[in-house]
Parts: sequence; C-alpha cells; structure tokens
Amino acid sequence: MKRNIWILTLLITLSSQLYGQAYRGYGGYMLGLWSIEWNKLNNQITELNADNFGMGSLENTLMMNGGGGAVNVYNNLFIGGMGFSGSTHINGADANAVNRDITISSTLAGPYVESNYNPYGNLEVNFGVALLFGNASIRILKDSGTNSWTNIWSSFNDANPTYLNTQASTDITVINPFMSLRYPLMPWFGFDLSLGYNITLYDSNGWEANNAPLAGKQELELSKPFFRIALILGG
Repeated sequence: MKRNIWILTLLITLSSQLYGQAYRGYGGYMLGLWSIEWNKLNNQITELNADNFGMGSLENTLMMNGGGGAVNVYNNLFIGGMGFSGSTHINGADANAVNRDITISSTLAGPYVESNYNPYGNLEVNFGVALLFGNASIRILKDSGTNSWTNIWSSFNDANPTYLNTQASTDITVINPFMSLRYPLMPWFGFDLSLGYNITLYDSNGWEANNAPLAGKQELELSKPFFRIALILGG
C-alpha cells in the first residue's frame, strides 16, 4: 500500500513538472478585443443628422487579429513581441439615397516583457507590460452617384460634392499593462487569456490626410480595456 502511494505521488510530481512548467518559448495566433467607446464620434454624426444618415452607430468593441510570442531569458522572465490590426465600420443611405461609410482602423506592434508564475497545477499566471506603436485612421466616404471621372471633376468644382473619399490617420503609442492566465493543454500547445488596459497616447491635433496636416482636432477615446485570447505553440 505504501509502495503504491509512493508511486502515485511520484507520478503526480513528474506530471506536474512536465505539464505545469512554463514554456521556454511560445508563439501563436492572438485575437484582440479593444473595448472602445465611440461616444464623441457618434455624437458628431448625430449632430449633423439626427438619423445618423441611416448608418446607425459605431459599436464599442474593435476586433483585432494578430500574433506574437516570447522566449524565456532569465528565471521566470520572458521577452517577446506582438502585433495586431483591425477595423470597424458603419454604412447606410439617407432619405435622399446618398450612401455613406465610416471606417475606423488601427495597427499596433511592439515588444513586451512578462513574468511567469505557476501557483497551482498546470495553471500559469503572467504579469507584464507591452509598448506598442502604430496608427489609427478614419476613412469617410460619401457617394451619391457612380464613382466616375465625371463625378470626380464635378465634386472638384462643387461646394457640395457628390463624391467624397477622405482618409485621415495619426500615430499612436500604447502602454499596455496586463495579466494573463495560461494553461498548457499539452507540452507543446495551450491557450492564454489576457486582460489589460491600453493607455493610448496621441496628438488629437496631429491628424494627416494625403500626407498633409489637417486643421482642427479629432478626439478618439482610445484609453480603454484590452482583452487578448491566444492559441499558442511552445516548448
């Protein structure tokens, strides 16, 4: 009986060491969910037209696809990098059959550092911070007719153009402190759930269109929570 208990204890210990230890290196697909409130932008549209030109309102989540990975550099310290890109848009037609579309997109990439802990069984807890660089852009499209050379020159000559296509962008820097839970289903495969906060730095007066500065400012409420779901391969 004692021998069986000893063998069982040894097997549990070996299993914990095999599956519960942190990966020395990992990488894979990451899905990011940026919880953004577009209140200021939605209000701007509503001020122009109470029915939002038939477009509806921007939703409060920006879904981003990306990937990343990290390697163990010392004890439980990992250094790596990740990147994301995503967009959201609304479109519709007003009572005069004028089509409009607003698309907001963002791209982020940069390094991160994290510390890894194995408090219980196979579960790993990570605390880290990422420094991401990228841009945010807004494309505004209005089309009350066929996109043609005739409409282009007509719009050029008209104070109220029938066709408008403007894309403005600005550089952003994101500081993302995060905590994640990682569970290795196998020695080479696992998943990671992360909750963080994007502290977003940008110049609301620094927008550019066609490589030229835009007068005035456009504010976006980008300092918001950021969720990350990852499917990782490691070893």
